Amino acid sequence: MSTLYKNDGSGRLHGRVAIVTGSSSGMGRAIALALAQEGASVVCSDLRPEASAKGFEPDKHIPTHEVIIQNGGRSVFQKCDMGKTDEVIALVNFAVEQYGKLNILVNNAGLWLPLREFVKETEEMWDAMLSINSKGPATAMRQAIKQFLKQPVDESGSRGRIVNISSSAGITAIGGEATYAASKAALSMLTRNVALDHAKDYINVNAVCPGVVRTALSSTNFNDPKIIAEMRKSTPWPRLGEPSDIAKVVVFLCSDDAQWVTGVNIAVDGGFTVGIPL
Repeated sequence: MSTLYKNDGSGRLHGRVAIVTGSSSGMGRAIALALAQEGASVVCSDLRPEASAKGFEPDKHIPTHEVIIQNGGRSVFQKCDMGKTDEVIALVNFAVEQYGKLNILVNNAGLWLPLREFVKETEEMWDAMLSINSKGPATAMRQAIKQFLKQPVDESGSRGRIVNISSSAGITAIGGEATYAASKAALSMLTRNVALDHAKDYINVNAVCPGVVRTALSSTNFNDPKIIAEMRKSTPWPRLGEPSDIAKVVVFLCSDDAQWVTGVNIAVDGGFTVGIPL
């Protein structure tokens, strides 16, 4: 296994502490690894440390936090169900107890269900989507901000940074994703409102809105040639997304280069939300 992480203090996030929810597979795994590569100590969080068997990672047999440790980084795993408020609060407390501070929160964990018409959705689906995709991240943000406010403005000019992983479905309508889209649109607007409330506190709050990305969560689509053919038609860029595409933008938003960036929803989607290509 090649050494990915710098130990000489030259990483852009050296000395900072990050929480990444939904870190065992897909985008969350790529984000956690990318933050660690830049020197951050990462609290990996998910329902379980093991990667999903449906994922596409070549090393998915190794939990994310163990990959980080094996490559010279600092990481621990803490179980958290984003639909359970007490576990979300405990996650933030655990990170602070483990490392003495918190600098970065990445709300990546989410729930997505196979495509269906709105009339076929249930109250249970609605409650679960909003709980995990909207309320859970809101709770995590609130707890993180409480900690950020205890900390001084650091050398980067920020008390803390939050990056929410929303979705292109929260920007443009996609057939068969009504409830999911509503939950992600809520997260995108929540990002803007929280950023507005806490800009005065030197706290950056932004969101990334992925398009069609190849992950365990979307494997149902990627294993359906008809669905993928339609997704390719709707994506202007000549390829669909990979988790690393999202991770690179998250790292930027967590870096000093994004000190004056707050309240934005960045579409990382190969042009999916721009329009329908010829």
